[in-house]
Amino acid sequence: MEKSGKKDKDFEEIAKETYEILKLFQEYPQELRPNYLTAKTKKDIKKFDWNYENFRSTLKNGINKEGKNIFEDLGYSISFFSSLSEKDSCGFRILAGNKNEKFYNVLVVNLSVSLNLYEKKNADMIKELFEELVQSYTPFWGCVSNKALSRKYGKFLEGNLPTTVHWMNYWSEEIICAIGMKRIQNMVSVNSAILFKNGIFTIKETAIDIENDEDIRLHEELHKYLFLQ
Repeated sequence: MEKSGKKDKDFEEIAKETYEILKLFQEYPQELRPNYLTAKTKKDIKKFDWNYENFRSTLKNGINKEGKNIFEDLGYSISFFSSLSEKDSCGFRILAGNKNEKFYNVLVVNLSVSLNLYEKKNADMIKELFEELVQSYTPFWGCVSNKALSRKYGKFLEGNLPTTVHWMNYWSEEIICAIGMKRIQNMVSVNSAILFKNGIFTIKETAIDIENDEDIRLHEELHKYLFLQ
């Protein structure tokens, strides 16, 4: 997710906002929680004690720097993972408090390879989480995609416009205006599987399967209609 909003927040405001966003994951199964702070070596890995003061001090140490040079305008970064089992682990990375207009504040969650989003139960859980994150994070843009689709388009945004449509998409008012509300509504009206509510455009009940011909045709149709006209 790419964060929008004011750039003049102090550290206390940044820390509280970031903590509340990441705390949302604590309502979900262990494999979707930021349980471990990313460390340089395995011996340094330990379970993260989730409380505000611990999080605040850890985030404070995550200020962007290179050697002795501190770049306060680039904000604070922190990353976690959910499991010591690599195939079951989700990764979490957040950059908050950036004041440089060239960069976005971002929240990136890499879901585990063992989480099957072609199963409706899992897809519904991720939908619910995405909707909660959108409400709390109020991003400029966000999506739930897969790595194969992401690699195909190289980057998620080109200027202020997404490069393509994903399984789930959050579009701010600026992006909706750039795409065109009429185009969005037309696609919803002709395909009952597509949903658009509160800025979230969802293609189908479960994730896009790039090995499924029907899914690929649907994606190509949407990509062409929404972004190439």
